[in-house]
Amino acid sequence: MDIDVPRMSSAKNLHAILDKIQKAAVPEAFGITFLKDMGFTSSNDRTVIKVLKFLGMLDSAGRPQSVYRDFMDHTKSKGVLANAMRSAYDDLFKSDKSAQTRSYSDLKGWFKTKTGAGEKVAEKMATTFKSLASYADWDVAPTVDTQQSQTTVEPPSQETPVVLPTQTGSSALQTHGIGLTYRIEVHLPDTTNLDTFRAIFRAIREELLQ
Repeated sequence: MDIDVPRMSSAKNLHAILDKIQKAAVPEAFGITFLKDMGFTSSNDRTVIKVLKFLGMLDSAGRPQSVYRDFMDHTKSKGVLANAMRSAYDDLFKSDKSAQTRSYSDLKGWFKTKTGAGEKVAEKMATTFKSLASYADWDVAPTVDTQQSQTTVEPPSQETPVVLPTQTGSSALQTHGIGLTYRIEVHLPDTTNLDTFRAIFRAIREELLQ
């Protein structure tokens, strides 16, 4: 968990902002102007942008991500938020799977110890967390973070023929008692363009077959 935990100066409008997100169109970038267009003009509301970035709903430039679009579906928005919080506040939920039920005082102490923040800052961190938690649906089962998943190719047995290129560039079958493990981690961009995915996997295939 990033110890630079964002907090809202005042979370009184947080639920209203989350409700409004589900009714508005997806912006190209979620910034102060879009927040004002939704009717939230107070400077206290602006810090929600950092909170949304922390939750993975926006990227560093404020562009809505897949979590943001999933959240727009009011039939599952509260469950989406719960899973986003489990991911963003992962250290807290590792220490307590039911962290959302902890008291404000306990949370303030935890944030103060974890981040090194002062009393007032830790209070705002706890207030923001509790406000988010009261909006979310915690009956939804946790989801697996697919971005952290890895594909592992099992090593060949000693009897498995290994194809090695010759000096002329052709391939010959040779048997070697060598065990190799390939761990490939691919972070895909947030896009619906299938051509982008095809190009990525084509490049990976070409590199592996060289």
